[in-house]
Amino acid sequence: MKLWRKSWGGRGLRVYVFERRPGSNLYREIYVNGRRVEAQKSLGHRDKARAEAYAFQLLARDNSRQDAWNGDRVTLRALFDMYAESPAFRAKKDKTQREDRGRLKRVVQFLGEEREVRSLTPDDVERFRQARTRGEVNGKKVRARAVAADLVALQTMLNWATRERNGRGDVLLGRNPLGGVRLPAERNPRRPVETFDRYVKLMEVAGEVDWRLPLALTLAESTGRRIGAILKLRRQDVDASRLPHGWLRFRAEHDKTGHEQWVPLTADARRVLLAHLRELPEGELLFPGERSLRKPVDVSVMSRCLREAYEEAELEPLNGSLWHAWRRKWATERKGMPVKDVAEAGGWRDTATLLASYQQSDESTLTQVVLEAPKLTRNGVESTPNLLHRRRTCGKS
Repeated sequence: MKLWRKSWGGRGLRVYVFERRPGSNLYREIYVNGRRVEAQKSLGHRDKARAEAYAFQLLARDNSRQDAWNGDRVTLRALFDMYAESPAFRAKKDKTQREDRGRLKRVVQFLGEEREVRSLTPDDVERFRQARTRGEVNGKKVRARAVAADLVALQTMLNWATRERNGRGDVLLGRNPLGGVRLPAERNPRRPVETFDRYVKLMEVAGEVDWRLPLALTLAESTGRRIGAILKLRRQDVDASRLPHGWLRFRAEHDKTGHEQWVPLTADARRVLLAHLRELPEGELLFPGERSLRKPVDVSVMSRCLREAYEEAELEPLNGSLWHAWRRKWATERKGMPVKDVAEAGGWRDTATLLASYQQSDESTLTQVVLEAPKLTRNGVESTPNLLHRRRTCGKS
């Protein structure tokens, strides 16, 4: 049986709609100058009249993309559409794609979809920063870090355009018009750090709040791992026989860095884990959801449970953080240890992020630095000597 297929458009820009199997839903793909610029995508139906109307919508949208592809005028909207369909963008994790897509839409809509990319200036960045922090972009005031995340997504797209070539073989952008622009940064970023005494109090009430919370909190405190990766652990990720107290595997597909790793358990974590396994219902997940044992519990559910545990323990959650404060605690406790190993064990991609954002100064270390440091002399470093002095006034005998 012959498969249905039809195209619309003119020379240089065409939209194809077709069926892949007899009676299947319709699919579309877009070509510019004979090169496919958008992969096959299901329309979710097989209504040919609706498909034709949709094809004309795509043609109207992609006229600016054709200009960009031909090396003519490059608008923010055209560049965004091309970038969102590129292999570089598709290679990102689904969550990262959703976040970057939302950030780019925010910036593009503020600066103007038909804005010529080459005309962007540092003043545009400053206008966006001021409007975003005042809540004029989407009605929500944000801090400098959120503004920087939006602008990083924009810079990444612009840098991509300096490498991608158009239909004539030229790069889409000869240079990044915002290259070298400094991104906004927090003067006093909020990076609260949790403490072990508060952990002990929370563990006293955690089991009364939710049966999954004791292990989730224990692993956050003892491994320093991200809560998203912790909640996706499975039975197969536990090796209780490995010395000294057992090991846990954090899989690459569940880790932000995309790096698989086995890490050792502490004695307390092993005890809580074994008790958890005895109560665990059938299924592979260590933290199953409420509706399905095949899906892990959502982070928002466990965050709600942790807030309830704070309330039960008569503790105030730290301002500006919830689970991540435990990750900073883990990193800060390991100051003085080889930083490369700390980064590896805690799942940091590089030591720079660990040092800049996670290992925080604390009173104990500050006291040690000031009071216990040896003194430098011509003969080398010596312990602090006891010095006695006479009282007198300078200039008087």
